[in-house]
Formats: sequence, structure tokens, C-alpha cells
Amino acid sequence: MLSRLVRPRTFRALAFSRPNSSSSGPSASVSSSLVRFPKHPKKKVSIQKLRRTDPAFLDKSTSYILSLLNENSSVYSPSKTLEKYLSPVTSITVGESIDFEVLLNDIKGYEYQIIVPEEVVNIRFHEKDLMILSNGTLVGWDISEDDILANFLPVLRDSITEKYPFESEEMDWIELNYLPDNPLNNGNSYLQGEVMVIQGTSLDRKMLDKAAFAIGLSRSTRLSILENTFEDHLQLTKKNSRYLSKGLKVTASESDFLKSTGQLFLLRGKLNLYSELIETPDLYWSEPALERIYNSVSKILDINSRISILNRKLDYATEEQRAFLSVLNEKKGTRLEWIIIILIMVEVGFESVHFYEKYT
Repeated sequence: MLSRLVRPRTFRALAFSRPNSSSSGPSASVSSSLVRFPKHPKKKVSIQKLRRTDPAFLDKSTSYILSLLNENSSVYSPSKTLEKYLSPVTSITVGESIDFEVLLNDIKGYEYQIIVPEEVVNIRFHEKDLMILSNGTLVGWDISEDDILANFLPVLRDSITEKYPFESEEMDWIELNYLPDNPLNNGNSYLQGEVMVIQGTSLDRKMLDKAAFAIGLSRSTRLSILENTFEDHLQLTKKNSRYLSKGLKVTASESDFLKSTGQLFLLRGKLNLYSELIETPDLYWSEPALERIYNSVSKILDINSRISILNRKLDYATEEQRAFLSVLNEKKGTRLEWIIIILIMVEVGFESVHFYEKYT
């Protein structure tokens, strides 16, 4: 009975076949756009992600999932047994947000479904799901990063607001076609180790669970964008710190420091004010099961720890900028003092000349 839980066709990693130029419909329009859409260079996240990688923990999770599939026969290498059932879920953040009014007009030729109004739209393509989130993230279920960038990004580019060099995150998922006896988490989907287990009594419920997983996963890639932006900022300010440590003159102008300080404030705002990175989205206040899914993904990806670390680094960077501005203000004050001294000397000179002319 348990061996029928998984459909092997569903979870085998399939590559998208690129449409040829003679085809018609949405696929043809995608193919014709490939050359014109630039592929952003992939960055490495320099801030370490604290992932749960304890082998004992992973083996325990693997064994549990295999027990659901009745495939726990390989004692020495259980991960290889499970691997054939797993599929990747890929999250790619490509911009600050996605305009759904433009998006729905661009994807009219596709089979799509609005999962959460103004939040999540799902495109069905070759029996696979691509979830488009309003926060600028694309999440492909059993779709690789290259396939998303090649087949979908050109179609969506007009709806993307403030494009970013993309950041991606990948996890594994598996779907149970039948609920086991006494199912875990009351029959709702859940995260077992680092594997998303999708289960439920209806397709609509499974899609909502997938959306909750997708939104939780998107936090990681959106946070990676901010982490990389901050690292780029540090590379620019590091040179000035090195000059100060050697007693050399800082070459940057006050305008440069003010721009840099403004960028730090904007970065802190995107982290703490202008997004839902530090709070639970409104959708989950009335859906405790979805909230548990969302929080479980955030926990396994150490989102809260990374946000806390980034905020502390922003504090230090802001103090550094204030120190630089203080140095510039002292230089400006010294310059003004010399200007005043020179003006006084000039005035004394003129008065001396007048005094000499008057009495001689």
C-alpha cells in the first residue's frame, strides 16, 4: 500500500525542451526573446548560511521519509535510496516586486491559477508548477534554475520592478499521493529535515501548502540580495578604513560619504521596514497550518539569525560612516579656521597700509 505513495514520473528530474522557432503560441514567444534578455552574473553569498547539516539528523529524517515510502531497505546508504524520489524546488529572486496587472496580461497564453490574490500566481507548464510571488521571486517545483531563467524570465521581464542580479536557493520536495495511517502534522504538509513533504486531502490544499513553502523559501533569496548588496558596500568603504589606519588622507568626498550613508539607510529599510522579511505575512494570521509551514522553512534556513547578524553589521557600518563624516567635518572645520585666519591677516595688512598712509 505504501509503495504507491509516489508517482515516479512526477518526481524524476526532467529538463525542459527548448521550443523551436517554428512553433506557435506562448512557447514561440519565449524562444524569440532569449537573445535579448541578459543573464545576470551569479554571485556567491559571502555571509555564511547556518544550515542544519548534522549527518545523524539528516539520516533520521531520510529514514522517516523512506518509511513512508516503504523503501527503507538500504541500511548503509539511505540517501541514495531516497534520492530517486526527490525533486528540486528552486527559488530565484529577480527583482524588488512583480506587478501582477502587467503579469496577468503577459501570461494569457499559459494555463495559470491565482493561488493567493495579489500575492501568488501559479503557471502550469509541462505538468510542472512555477509560482510567481509579488515580492519579486519565482519558485519552480521540479524546475531547475536554468529552465526558469531561459523559459520564463523573458516572458515576465516587463512585470518586474527594479531588476536585481538574481539569487537562488534550492531544496528538495516529495509529494504523497495517499495519506498514511495517522499522518504527521494532522495530514497537512510539513518539512522533514530539509525535505518538503507535500500531502493533503485536496489539490487546492496542496497548492496552498506549496505557496506557503514558496513564500518561506523566497525569504532566503531576498535576504541573500541584501547580504550581497551590503558586502559590495563594505568593499567600497574598506579602502577608506585602510587609508585611515595608515594615517593617509581619505580621498572620498563628503558627497560620496552621504550617498554611502543613504544606501545604508535604504538597505536597512528594505530589511526592516519596506518588506515582510522580519514579520509573518498577513495571510497566515488566519491559517495556523500555513504559518507552521512558513516558520519551519524560515527556521531551517536560519532566516532570523541571518537577519539579526545583518542588522548588527549594518549598525557597525553606520557607525563607521559617522566616523568618516566626523573626520570630514573636522577637515572642513580646520579649513574654515584657516580661511578666517587668512582673512584677518589680510584685513590687518590693509589697516597697516592705511595707518602708514595716514601718518606719513
